[in-house]
Amino acid sequence: MMGASNIMSDELDELRQAPSDLAVWEAFVTSKTAEERCRTWLALVCGRVLGAEAAAVLIENPSNHTYVPMAVWPKAGPELGRLGAVVEAALRERRGMVKPAPTPSNAMHIAYPLMVEERIAGVVALEAKCPENEVGTVLREIHWGSAWLANLLAGRELSEALRARERAGSVLEAMAVTLRSGKLQLALFEVANTLRQHFGCARVAIGLVRQATVKLAALSEAATFEKHTSLVKAYEQAMEEVYDEHRPVLAPVPEGGADIRAPKHEDLRAISGGGAALSYPLTMGARCIGVVTLERERTPFCEDDLVWLEAFSALAAPIVEQRRAAERGALHRLGEDIRGVLERIFGPRHLTWKVATAAVLMLTVSLVLVPIEYRVSAKTVIEGEVQRVVAAPFEGFIGAAYVRAGDTVKATQPLAQLDDRELRIEEARWSSERDQYESRLREAMANRDLTAMQVIGAQLRQASAQLALVSERIARARLIAPFDGIVVSGDLSQQIGAPVEVGKKLFEIAPLQSYRIILQVDEREIRHVQMGQRGRLVMTGIAGEPMDFKVAKVTPVATAQEGKNFFQIEAVLAQASPRLRPGMEGIGKIEVGSRSLWWVLTHSFSEWLILAVWVWIP
Repeated sequence: MMGASNIMSDELDELRQAPSDLAVWEAFVTSKTAEERCRTWLALVCGRVLGAEAAAVLIENPSNHTYVPMAVWPKAGPELGRLGAVVEAALRERRGMVKPAPTPSNAMHIAYPLMVEERIAGVVALEAKCPENEVGTVLREIHWGSAWLANLLAGRELSEALRARERAGSVLEAMAVTLRSGKLQLALFEVANTLRQHFGCARVAIGLVRQATVKLAALSEAATFEKHTSLVKAYEQAMEEVYDEHRPVLAPVPEGGADIRAPKHEDLRAISGGGAALSYPLTMGARCIGVVTLERERTPFCEDDLVWLEAFSALAAPIVEQRRAAERGALHRLGEDIRGVLERIFGPRHLTWKVATAAVLMLTVSLVLVPIEYRVSAKTVIEGEVQRVVAAPFEGFIGAAYVRAGDTVKATQPLAQLDDRELRIEEARWSSERDQYESRLREAMANRDLTAMQVIGAQLRQASAQLALVSERIARARLIAPFDGIVVSGDLSQQIGAPVEVGKKLFEIAPLQSYRIILQVDEREIRHVQMGQRGRLVMTGIAGEPMDFKVAKVTPVATAQEGKNFFQIEAVLAQASPRLRPGMEGIGKIEVGSRSLWWVLTHSFSEWLILAVWVWIP
């Protein structure tokens, strides 16, 4: 009788439980939302698992790739936090995982990933007090039942993708309206009408930010509007509320939303008689360039509306700002740029701009107040203080050349030799004639022939003069150095036998220890140069030996070189380098006095600018 009684008791328990299971199955089949489907599915699974204590279905959040509970059983509690370790292991290993509970409760923690197209879309986590030999059965129960959830999640993702596609299409259609119209004002008006039709609004207003305030730019179904009406002011105040907070504003606040007061939007609802208002900022990065305000008479705005406006703002803000900038004049754009820079410098935040501005100001003050020695730079050429020209004494031919440019010579040292063979023949002829005249003169003197003596005496003197002239030319045919120095120019070694004319320059010789400096000063700097000023020069050939000099003469005559006018300045060296040679070139700098560093850096440009303005002034 006792055994029969136990059997009857078990059957009664099953009969009592059956209606409950049927109700859960009915709720699972008739569920309308994904949350209801997951909750009833989890209840069915836990009803089939022996010793189930707690369970949860975690779904991936696409925005931050975390997993959040969609359904819990029997209710949310601290025991769900103990399942975190097994959930992380299942996500990491991409397969079902089983771990014993950390507390001595003989419970097992089980997690099974929900795969959708090789991606983990969710996890089923369960805590059950069951023997280890029953764990495989539990995993099979979850595995067989997970197909329901996998299909549910796949369908949910497909629905989300379709909604996103539809949303993108409608946003692009609104963008096409923005780009279609020629004027920005007309484009904003058409966009407002498009948004009104899309959201089923009573009115849509678009405002643009101007000088840190929002001004109404377009109102749906109103091509023109009076700017000073109470409704327009209410719109602008509501938009400025969004601009100040830099976030969307909903009025009234939806159930479950943050209790954020929006008094200007409540005032707008009171004036316009609307049931719900939504304002969304049009932002470019961290800068708000406008606000869109939508009003409905009854239906409140939802999360999907905010997502749509977020995509619209990301695309519309750059287009609106670009078109607004294109319609501004050049002076207006310049003013906006200057205003933006001043806001960064004197407004809040933008520490980098403030530090950079302070550094620039300090640098500018230093440039203006710090004096430095200003030096006028000029191209410099070394010349001998005296340059002697050795020219051809008569017409003839080059017979020999002993030196050339660059050679040092001593006084009376031969430089070259003209061909004197004809002169020596002529010298012999005149010498012979002189001897003949002397002989004839003696005969006339012996005969006391006075007439013959006078004639022959004259012929003798003529022959002697010609002989002396030829001898002098022979002596001058040998060209010698007039003093110790260096040959600055002249090379006859390649012209042996070449004819020369009287007075042709053959050599130029300068002394070695006596130099003068020629500086070519630009006409723009000549006013700073005066006699007696000192300076320093560096020659190209001996750059390591700077030499001091003193201005000796300022020539008031300009010469043109390379399209510029230069004045020639003569200077003398305080001490010449032994390696200095005439003809060397370099750069000399004349110290003309103390000037501010700012003047030194900018005077050339400022003088050019003054001259350019003077040229164009009528």
